[in-house]
Amino acid sequence: WEKRKTMELSLLLMKQILSMALMILMGFTVVRAGILKTEQSSVLSALVIYLIAPCTEISAFQVEYNSDRLQGLVIATVAAAIAHLIFITLSRIFGDLLKLSSVERASMIYSNGANLIIPLVSALLGEDMVFYTCAFIAVQNTCMWTHGVCLMNKREKPSVKKILLNPNMIAIIAGAIMFFARISLPPIVDTTVANVAASLGAVCMFMIGMVMGGVNFKEAFSKLRLYGVCFGRLIAYPMIFILLISLSGITRRIPEARQVLMITTMAACAPVAVSVTQFANLWGEGDDPKDAGSINVMSVLFCIVTMPFIIWIYQIIC
Repeated sequence: WEKRKTMELSLLLMKQILSMALMILMGFTVVRAGILKTEQSSVLSALVIYLIAPCTEISAFQVEYNSDRLQGLVIATVAAAIAHLIFITLSRIFGDLLKLSSVERASMIYSNGANLIIPLVSALLGEDMVFYTCAFIAVQNTCMWTHGVCLMNKREKPSVKKILLNPNMIAIIAGAIMFFARISLPPIVDTTVANVAASLGAVCMFMIGMVMGGVNFKEAFSKLRLYGVCFGRLIAYPMIFILLISLSGITRRIPEARQVLMITTMAACAPVAVSVTQFANLWGEGDDPKDAGSINVMSVLFCIVTMPFIIWIYQIIC
């Protein structure tokens, strides 16, 4: 029964990812057909960053406060922090050995743990479980605007102000305050926020598709070393994280932690964060922006197969 349940969840995840891939194809098609331009995806990006994602995070915290949820949130936060510490350390070691660029190192560390994972978790495990994705988002935003900025931009120091004023961080902090203070949004506001949050999956997939519509695929897939970066991001790093979870025995001691850590694992094996490409465009040199875009596209395509595989492995050994 357990094996059957494990396989069913992996297949359900693959179906959900394929559904999202079709949405990406729609965005790709409108660009290739000349209806829209790749540059216009920036409008959708702004909507996601400043409206839709914050609404999703605030809505995720609109759940009943109890000790189980608090325990799950703590586990998710600690796990996300450990994952990022491991990924940063590994990228430092392998980056020096293999002479990886800043873009390649950042691509192996930072995943699209929000735009892709939130709609996946909502569809796969239910809207209540989106609550636990906020832990990964908060940890990653903090790391990106400290370590990520230092890695990608040699001229600018990390800014605490930028971390705290990031729309996603503001939403998570506001949501957490309401969760701990047991404050509920007024019904009409709650409905509005939930309806806006529900559009996250489709809008993000359209945006990714529009970006891919402007990519030269022959050029994107011509550099062999980028395949290695994708292997690290999508398979090697998540497998190391899963192994550590298994060795810790936490899912056996605390059964409720199994589903929470599966969400963290989904975020850990997601494609490269869009922010890496944005950082490369701002501060990159030479081929950095092109490589960042190529890695992003490759990781999105490969994750259709790798993500269900990683979650299947997680369910078997954790």
